[in-house]
Amino acid sequence: MTTHAGHLRPAPARPAKARVDRTAYRAARRVFRPRRTWPAMLAAVLLTAAGVLVAVETISGLAGSPTELVDHRRVLSWLGRTSWNDPVTIAAGAVVALLGLACLMAGLKPGHTSLVQLRGDDPELVVGVTKGGLRRAVATAAGDVEMVGGVKVKVRRHRVAVAVETPLRQPDGLAERVEKAVSHRLEELGPRPRRSVSVRVRKAGGDS
Repeated sequence: MTTHAGHLRPAPARPAKARVDRTAYRAARRVFRPRRTWPAMLAAVLLTAAGVLVAVETISGLAGSPTELVDHRRVLSWLGRTSWNDPVTIAAGAVVALLGLACLMAGLKPGHTSLVQLRGDDPELVVGVTKGGLRRAVATAAGDVEMVGGVKVKVRRHRVAVAVETPLRQPDGLAERVEKAVSHRLEELGPRPRRSVSVRVRKAGGDS
């Protein structure tokens, strides 16, 4: 079989920078994924307490002087009288199952974080900013626009809402200029995920 060299075209290679960007984004997402500290600490404390209790009972029993922190005879007697169909057994099993499910969901579902990850090109370097810092950066960009007075900013997960005041009676084009300035600042910072910008203009001391 023969082939003509002119018919063979190499597949277009993906830009190296795009691959680096995705790798850096995944690295930052892992680092800034909030941890469930309190559920983990609670589970660790309960397991440690149970382990210490079992160890104390076992060691003291082997030494010939059991501490009897738990009345084993009474527990065994109660277990012998209780069947699997007993409402108490069913309720106890349901509670344990719900606690286990809650711990599982707490471990799988990420918590909330006050940090906003920023776009980066290096997977070894992750950068973040607080939501307050991002609000101040956006407010500064909006406030630098000519004829803008007071600025209020709300940062959502996918949107940045900016409300500005102006002394102008007819602020034609002001909202567009503010949106452009804010969008440019967000593009420089590169918060992830990307956020759209909405601008509301009102006259200083008046209504929107």
